[in-house]
Amino acid sequence: MIDLESTKKEFEKYISNYDLNNPETERKVGHSFRVSKISEKIAKSLNLPDEEIEVATLIGLLHDIGKIDQRSEKSIYKDLEKVEHGEAAVKILEKDDYIRKYIEDSKYDNIIKTAIINHSKYEIEKILDDETLVFCKIIRDSDKLDILYQAEMLFWKNGTKVQDEITQNVIEEFYNQIKVHRENIETKIDGIISMISNIYDIYYQESFKIIKENDYINKIMDKFEIQDENVKKQFNEIRSIANNYVEDRIKNMK
Repeated sequence: MIDLESTKKEFEKYISNYDLNNPETERKVGHSFRVSKISEKIAKSLNLPDEEIEVATLIGLLHDIGKIDQRSEKSIYKDLEKVEHGEAAVKILEKDDYIRKYIEDSKYDNIIKTAIINHSKYEIEKILDDETLVFCKIIRDSDKLDILYQAEMLFWKNGTKVQDEITQNVIEEFYNQIKVHRENIETKIDGIISMISNIYDIYYQESFKIIKENDYINKIMDKFEIQDENVKKQFNEIRSIANNYVEDRIKNMK
């Protein structure tokens, strides 16, 4: 079993190396703690054994430890800026076997590292065993749920005026129920639609319930004043599609 209180203390000890007055560092630390709690909630909804719930909770805590290094002004691992942040996190956990500070038993090491590496990729790598896949899906859902939370609370101000149009590739991906590819984002409104399209990369019913309970889609989209009437019509259609998709997934998923 994992002593989750000890893992939190070790994580706090680790982040004390950084300037927590740096807004970016502070944001990522808050994100890590919230994702850990969301991961625990989703794992419990799946009726996983207690030990696996603890592993999911730990993965949530550690998933962005590489990004904390990358975002900090006093980064210990400057070379981590050259790699994807999931991979950077694993490098940190492997350095001097640092992962043992969080979990004594090594039997979950591969699951923890694989889930962390896959949490930030566009999609999960294809060949994974069923057990590992569950943890990959939990952390991906948890990460996206907190990104939606941050989109509501931090990323955009209420009353933000939007004058540009939605790029064709972005609208097509959304209508085809595809999470928008980052390289297709060209305008501010593309970024908003991309944020909402995260719903197409959510795996678990509990996650969709959290989206609905917090009304993330409407609260995010309500922040914007769309200036062009045709774009406003598209925007409202996207809102309707997104909300209906969430409702459908809650109703029809087991």
